[in-house]
Amino acid sequence: MTSPLDGTPPSPRDRLLDTLERLLAIQEPQLRPALAEACKMVADVLGADKLDIFLYEAPTQTLVAFGTSETPMGIRQRAIGLHRQPLVNGGAAATVFQTGRAHRTGRADLDPEQIQGLVGALGVRSELDVPLDVQGERRGVIHAASANVDAFSEDDLAFLSAVATWIGMVTHRAELVEQLAVEAERRGSRRAADELSRLTPRQREIAAAIASGSTNEEIAEMLVLTPGTVANHIERIMRRLELKNRTQVAVWATERGLYRSDQLADDADLADEP
Repeated sequence: MTSPLDGTPPSPRDRLLDTLERLLAIQEPQLRPALAEACKMVADVLGADKLDIFLYEAPTQTLVAFGTSETPMGIRQRAIGLHRQPLVNGGAAATVFQTGRAHRTGRADLDPEQIQGLVGALGVRSELDVPLDVQGERRGVIHAASANVDAFSEDDLAFLSAVATWIGMVTHRAELVEQLAVEAERRGSRRAADELSRLTPRQREIAAAIASGSTNEEIAEMLVLTPGTVANHIERIMRRLELKNRTQVAVWATERGLYRSDQLADDADLADEP
């Protein structure tokens, strides 16, 4: 990233402001894709070979990479299972999560407390780790890595620490959207159950038969009823559900799972069996 006027490198402040603006412009509503987008963005700015956003998984006491840059080192990490780092295994990321103190090294290969898979299998030499807080709660760690010795400066560490606050906001926003979606689905399921409870089992059978395209006479023959009884049931169904015609009943029954469009084919197959 260079200045648009004279091609000189941007100042640390300009680099930070530009990155924050791009982070806030992320529109992806789901958590993992949003964090993956943030990872790519920040990795590019730092010139990192890999950037992870680890979130803490409490039941297993493990840092799990919910976002990882799609780089060769990032892809290799997932392939060998280092996208999951149990706290008990130690390492810089675990220490930063537990203490809240940021970490920088330019010679990870000389650190006896380093996770050996990062050094040996991935070839990590330089590393930045900063705590990630969401709504004032420690939730994980942001980790940047490079295969080059002394690849990151103190300015890079300060930059990543500042960016962590905004990634926390992106994380909170994505989690909130997912929670709202789950709650909306739950409310929809409860509403559907309430509507189904308005009908008797026999009326639900008739609604499903209407959705299949059956006439009153066909429904009567199938359920061993008279056509008049079927007509009375249909009238009660429409009154209880506040529907106006058979078409609306058919749509209602299909949307609530009383009838599937593939049922006719299934029924036909059964009828053809000897």
